[in-house]
Amino acid sequence: MTPVAVAYMVGALGMLVGVGIGVRLLSVTDVDSRAGAFKYLLVIPGAAAVMYGLMAVGVGTVTVHGATVPAPRYVDWLLTTPVLVGYVAYTAGAPKRATASIVSADAAMIGIGWVAVVTSGPIRFAAFTVSSACYVGLLWALYSYLPTFVNRQNTGRQHLFELLRNHVGLLWLAYPIIWLAGPLGVGLVSMLSVSLVITYIDVVAKVPYVYFVYQHRHAFADDRFADATDGRRTQVSQLAD
Repeated sequence: MTPVAVAYMVGALGMLVGVGIGVRLLSVTDVDSRAGAFKYLLVIPGAAAVMYGLMAVGVGTVTVHGATVPAPRYVDWLLTTPVLVGYVAYTAGAPKRATASIVSADAAMIGIGWVAVVTSGPIRFAAFTVSSACYVGLLWALYSYLPTFVNRQNTGRQHLFELLRNHVGLLWLAYPIIWLAGPLGVGLVSMLSVSLVITYIDVVAKVPYVYFVYQHRHAFADDRFADATDGRRTQVSQLAD
């Protein structure tokens, strides 16, 4: 196996650790899994494990302007990153319309990013710029918009929201930099280096994310949120013992 294929296989195995954590999260008895919407978290490491397995055996690999690009990586991101940001919005108590807007911006970022991969010249860098603008919009939503929905009285839920938000927001800063430095950008680093770094960041971004929810699952044990008249959610009751 090539070094890249080995890295992808290690990435798939790493994601399976996240799947195990997700399954454990669904089986806990001290928290209502429905209140925590834990079932959606399995999509994050589960889809990533499948796509990294495909990449390890060379399925879906395409050559674009001399650079080898694994299409399953973008399928992975299109499936998993909306769940990542959507769940952050859920922990903040954001209404469905706000969550849908954030998820749509994320999907647009990934989709337009793929356009930047398969095109060339001015179109490529225009697509990269638009995709990056979507990311900037996501950062604004994560750090300025979503905090307006957080119930400050529930310190556990607030802490989980801030933990997941920072984990996603800060790690994702590396992706546009790596893309721009790679062969599809200005060509400062090889595609091998890009593949290795992205695989590492992907595992670090997804597996600890699920573990953080498991570790702080009790944030969902002592409150329920209902839609308020202004579209926000406020604390209305406590779960029975």
